[in-house]
Amino acid sequence: MEFGILGPLEVRHGDGQVTIGGTKQRRVVATLALNAGRVVTLGQLVDAVWDGEPPVTARKQVQNAVSALRRTPVGAALAAVGPGYVLRVSVEQVDAGRFDRCLVEAHAARARHDLMRAAETLRAGLAIWRGPALAGVGGRTALTAAGQLEERRLSAVIAWAEISLELGSHGVVADELSAELDRYPLCEPLAGLLMLALYRAGRAAESLVCYQRIRHTIAEDLGVDPGPELQSQYQRILAADPALNHRSEALQRNYLPRDIGHFTGRLAELDRLMSVADSGGVTVIQAIDGMSGVGKTTIAVHAAHRFAGRFADGQLFIDLHGHTAGRDPLTAEEALDVLLRAIGVPDARIPKSLDERAAVWRGELAGRRILLVLDNALNSAQVRPLLPGSASCAVMITSRRRLTGLNSAEVLSLDTLPPDDAVALFRAVAGPDRCEAEPTTVIEVVKLCGHLPLAISIAAARLRTRPQWTVFDLVERLADDHRRTRLLQSEDRGVTAAFSLSYQHLVDAEQRMFRLLGVHPGSDIDVFAAAALAGLTVDEAENLLDALCDMHLLIPHLPGRYRLHDLVRDFARASVEAEEPASQRSAALDRLLDYYLHVTQIATELDAPGRPSLGASPRYRPAAVPRLTKTSEIRSWVNAEHANLLAIARLAAQHRAGEAGWQLPRNVGSLLYENGQLSASLEVFRIALAACGPETPPVVKSACLLDVSLMHKVLGQYRLALDFLNQGTANAAHSGDRDGIARSLIHKADLSYLIGSFADAVTYATRSFEIYHDQADLWREAAALTVIMDALSRLGRHREAIDAADRAALPLDGFANLRQASAVLSRRGTAHSGLGEHDRAIRLLRQSVDLARQGEDRRFEADYLHRLAEATRRSGQPYEALNHAREALAILHDIADPVDLAETHNVLGAIHSDVHDYEVSLAHYRQSLEITATVEYRVAKAHAHSGISRCLSALGYPGAQMHRQQALAIYAELGVPDVDSLPDEVTERTM
Repeated sequence: MEFGILGPLEVRHGDGQVTIGGTKQRRVVATLALNAGRVVTLGQLVDAVWDGEPPVTARKQVQNAVSALRRTPVGAALAAVGPGYVLRVSVEQVDAGRFDRCLVEAHAARARHDLMRAAETLRAGLAIWRGPALAGVGGRTALTAAGQLEERRLSAVIAWAEISLELGSHGVVADELSAELDRYPLCEPLAGLLMLALYRAGRAAESLVCYQRIRHTIAEDLGVDPGPELQSQYQRILAADPALNHRSEALQRNYLPRDIGHFTGRLAELDRLMSVADSGGVTVIQAIDGMSGVGKTTIAVHAAHRFAGRFADGQLFIDLHGHTAGRDPLTAEEALDVLLRAIGVPDARIPKSLDERAAVWRGELAGRRILLVLDNALNSAQVRPLLPGSASCAVMITSRRRLTGLNSAEVLSLDTLPPDDAVALFRAVAGPDRCEAEPTTVIEVVKLCGHLPLAISIAAARLRTRPQWTVFDLVERLADDHRRTRLLQSEDRGVTAAFSLSYQHLVDAEQRMFRLLGVHPGSDIDVFAAAALAGLTVDEAENLLDALCDMHLLIPHLPGRYRLHDLVRDFARASVEAEEPASQRSAALDRLLDYYLHVTQIATELDAPGRPSLGASPRYRPAAVPRLTKTSEIRSWVNAEHANLLAIARLAAQHRAGEAGWQLPRNVGSLLYENGQLSASLEVFRIALAACGPETPPVVKSACLLDVSLMHKVLGQYRLALDFLNQGTANAAHSGDRDGIARSLIHKADLSYLIGSFADAVTYATRSFEIYHDQADLWREAAALTVIMDALSRLGRHREAIDAADRAALPLDGFANLRQASAVLSRRGTAHSGLGEHDRAIRLLRQSVDLARQGEDRRFEADYLHRLAEATRRSGQPYEALNHAREALAILHDIADPVDLAETHNVLGAIHSDVHDYEVSLAHYRQSLEITATVEYRVAKAHAHSGISRCLSALGYPGAQMHRQQALAIYAELGVPDVDSLPDEVTERTM
């Protein structure tokens, strides 16, 4: 709760204002707030309410007022103590207390010559005021207190004006004090400060008018002339006395470079620099590091100008040339020579040795308030002797290298600009008129510049000097990698030149690692891939990567993962092309591709053990690989490497065209599929297929065709899936590939099932099962069996589905992977549910869900959960069924599978229909219908139409008969039972 008395009385609680009704209550609250935390006697409150002329019932009325206040939020802070009452709040909860704290802090800052801080604190305190103190409260007590508060405010205004004039803010003071003089028309010190501010701001005539105005006011109100001090100031202004001109000691040794006129953004970073500069008791050292062109010097100079007034003895700037083209870095001795001369130490007193110069330097700064900017530092050793020993000094250091050797430094690592700030910088340099008509194109420009301030400034300057260009013309040029490099160069600076200076300061091994990163096609790289790329151990690679991070040529954006800024990547690619022999580049690329081939083989063998492994093992064996021993680790790795895997797959197909360019893309496609990234998987499988040439073994071509078919099937594109499947089948038959034929049959069975040809599905799956049985391939026997059981259950032949599993007699506990065991169990559960054997069905389906969870197989977990939901619903437990279905839906929001999604919405529709929640049921059925409009999965579409018909009938809405007829037509075409004509225990089947 907060109390406001610096203006009309105000009480705030949370986000709202508390209404205080009646004069008595307002005067009681005001008096208590004026004495927050102190006991106010009943007599004092009576006096405050009635100004010394209370009625006989005054004490009782005050008590009544207090009782009324207790019924408001104020009551929580109001307590009766001894002879009176106390408002139990801190001083900070009353705005006058916060104002007084600002006055104390400002006085302390002024005493230590921190004028900027003093002025800012006074300004903050004055901003607390909302108007005349205790306005509208009335009464002698309130008026007396208000007068005292106004006196304190006037003192603060005068102190702020004096300090601001000392800092040179003449125009600001002139503008502010004009209004203040209206509030305090007889205050001569205020008038004198306003006259001086106007005079220094070049408004001498207004200054003289100001004097005449106050002289007239004093004469009219008091019948006297202004005091001698104000009259003397008037005469000096008339005479243009040079002594009135501004002379600030703080500016006598200001060696700061010119502040940039279009400085943009970096508000959080500036706030941090300012807050660190406010620290007391120690020498403040702030090290600003970042990649070249990110704006380190710009923010350091801008921040130095902002708080220069806090350092009354001077502001020094020196470029240490740590990364300057054509110049050696300054030695510490040379830098100290420059700095000592800058503060006026004569030649004769500057010693020769480094230690002696450093000692003189520290001695000269002792007790002084100096701001020192050390720009473009090479390393910690260059900087350390230049640091002051005085706690009254502050140091800002900029460097491309992370200065880890300065233990006491506060480190600020600059990143590139956020998008909005990047656009603002471009507009400021190019001119807002050039950007007004193409705002989205400007966004594209700064994106192509990688949000790097140097690149943005150069690009904007090019646009500004070419009036015939549009912003779109600039985008076209920047979009071309080679033209972008040339475009982002200017007369004396450029992005490539800036990066080159950082690169030159690397040792040979670091340079080689940096160059080779230009070979990697992805968006980022982990330490294992980097080690393979360079042919090093992981420890060796990590040390080199960390060194590149220290130079800000590489960004450690996640633990163990690194990325190059887009423009730095351009430079790395140009460097590897120019400096690395073609044979070495090719060898590095081969190591990288073999690394990914090796890792993806490990992952696919664990993730999809039944998948046929084709192709030779990698020639290069990496020294180490990520830990991939369980499904969750594979999922994490695939998610982290997603963008890289797509790029690596394309590169492998190109680099190894005519050899085994299909092998790595095929592995990648499988992992993306298992991870639920279906569209990306299809794209990569297509790359693998395109990489197959005349020399590719038929078994491989057949496998790649079946992979593409599988993805079209999963995405619901069944006709396309069938086209590729037929090609794969023909290829396998022509080459006598028995395994390929069996795979084709099981895919054909699955497709037949999905398009509703359930009898064909049984036939194809049975033939596939027989081949795998002859080969003793348990994994794929189980895969064929699940299709057989699904199709038989769809036809209403549940007992046959169970018998098929019994005849197969697969030892489910013998599977190394849990997927096929859980799949067979789930189909048994579905069949038993269809027979009305609910308890057994639920038990089997729960087992299948548990096995899927043990195998961390979320896609199959969703399938089994919606089956379990349907079985539970038909057992008469709709609310438990609802929980299972919602779990399935949550998984499918992350791992899209249109078939399972349609099935799950149908189950949810049936559950809500069972409990007569027809509106929600209708929404789920319509969602299923919407999904099946894009997926050729007609049995789910029929169920959706049937469910919609039942809901519309129950709600009395039109259209029920139309949906019923559509459902019946699909059921008849598919040859499956009509769900509405079956007993309850076999309705709404979902697989």
